Amino acid sequence: MACLYAISDIHGRYDLLQEIVDTHVCFKKGDQLILLGDYVDGGYQGNSYQALQYIYHLQQTYPQQVIALRGNHEEWLSAFLQQRTSDLNIQIDIHFETLESFMSEEEFDAIYQQACQLYQDRFLLIQNMYEKCRQLICQRHQTLVAWLEQLPYYYETSHHIFVHAGIEIIKEQPELWKEVSDVNHYLMQFPPCMGQFYKTVIAGHVGTHQIMKQPDFHRICRFGDFIYIDSSVIQTHFLNVLQIDQQTLQYHGIIKKDNQWVAYDIVNNKF
Repeated sequence: MACLYAISDIHGRYDLLQEIVDTHVCFKKGDQLILLGDYVDGGYQGNSYQALQYIYHLQQTYPQQVIALRGNHEEWLSAFLQQRTSDLNIQIDIHFETLESFMSEEEFDAIYQQACQLYQDRFLLIQNMYEKCRQLICQRHQTLVAWLEQLPYYYETSHHIFVHAGIEIIKEQPELWKEVSDVNHYLMQFPPCMGQFYKTVIAGHVGTHQIMKQPDFHRICRFGDFIYIDSSVIQTHFLNVLQIDQQTLQYHGIIKKDNQWVAYDIVNNKF
């Protein structure tokens, strides 16, 4: 029986993602994997480049079964690499830990030492480092950079909408969500939507502990037709796995507890 698996907000932890794929996802059986974005920017706990490279190769190997969506962190990184202005209302400086993951430690140190020799002003030094890192990444990883730029905002099926953060909804005409949603809804929607909708919307972006208003809650949560799966991996060191039976449309969460994988029912909370 084929299943669909959804995972979000990996933030460089390709090791956790790979363990999940190796343990649970059977592509030969027809399983599908939907990744909801934010693959980069996990600091030194993870490796942004290896996370992107792993997901890219998965998608190249199983192009009909692996869907990789864009998150706000991919949007920021891709805009930086492409030297374009992002339409996101919130902008951040790209993390040097993320850029460093695309090169060797020696190469990054050489960029830093060269910038120190050229500039005493801290702002100019950092800008020089950004540009040298950008040039190196774009020259060495052209295919990956191009793939990153074309990641879609959402993936829609007969019963589901998968998206990084959310969608804009007009209550009187919910089917017009594509017409009224923009990049800020898809990648930065806040607060998260709750309630009834004509399809089940599955998203990440906001840690489930924030949505549930419970600091120790990090499992998958549901409010009507909206399911949220961000585990806050940087703090928790695990990824939520949403499993959907493609025949019965039953939903289960999967979590590793005491080195054992455990499936659990997802409670539909009041909203």
